[in-house]
Formats: sequence, C-alpha cells, structure tokens
Amino acid sequence: MSKNNNNGERIQPIENNDNIHMYNLPSTQINEDNKVKPTGIIDGLLNINISQIPCFKSSMLYAVGGGMGVLAITSLIPSLRTKRFGPSDYGVWTFLGIASLSWPICDYNHRLHNKRVKLLMDAQVAEMNRKMEEKKNETEKGDQK
Repeated sequence: MSKNNNNGERIQPIENNDNIHMYNLPSTQINEDNKVKPTGIIDGLLNINISQIPCFKSSMLYAVGGGMGVLAITSLIPSLRTKRFGPSDYGVWTFLGIASLSWPICDYNHRLHNKRVKLLMDAQVAEMNRKMEEKKNETEKGDQK
C-alpha cells in the first residue's frame, strides 16, 4: 500500500524500501523467531519468555518495592493491625494494586513511543527517497546536456 505525497508522486512503503537500514523496533508480541529456550519454572510451564514482555520488569519492581514498603510501615504501626487485616494483607493488596495500574500505563507509553519512532523513520525514509530522486534527476539533466 503506497501513499501519495504533496506533489502527487507515489511514496514507497517502508517495508519495501531499499534506503532503510535501521534496526527493527521491539514488538509487543513475542515472535517465534526470537524465542529463547525456557530457563525458569514459569518460562517452562507457560512457554513464555518473560524478558521479552515490555514493561514487565519495571512494573513488577515498582509493585514489589511498594508492597515491601507498605508491609514495613504497617508492621511498625500497631494501630493499623486488625483481626481481619494484618501487615501482610496490606502489602499484598498494595503489590496487586501497583502492578495492575503501572503495567497498562507503561505499556501504553511504550506503544506510543514506538508509533512515534516509526513515524520518524517513515519521514526519514521519505526524505532519503526524495534526495535520491533529486540526484537522479540532476544526473539525467546533466547527461542530456
């Protein structure tokens, strides 16, 4: 699917362009080509490589840190302890809350950043194509004279 630029000329899509020699952006999906052998229990059981999931590490670190912090604070304050909820309950609920809120936010920002980078790459490729066409036209005009 090619698009037209302002002059009505056809623009070559980025997938079929010879001018682009940049690295591929990491996808949010786990590719079969890049699959790493499972190393842990979770990786082996679920057949998922956790290191390829965007934002997993940061959201889990925030959640564990927040849960441990709340656990430490509620352990020191006796008035927060009740018959129903102890410090570990507050820590677990804090972990679940932070993990469930930070992961979608980070994933959204990650996808938005990848879209912006792809737009920038498209613009750079279009500019390289335009410059190559100008050079090609100049050499043709020089050959005609």
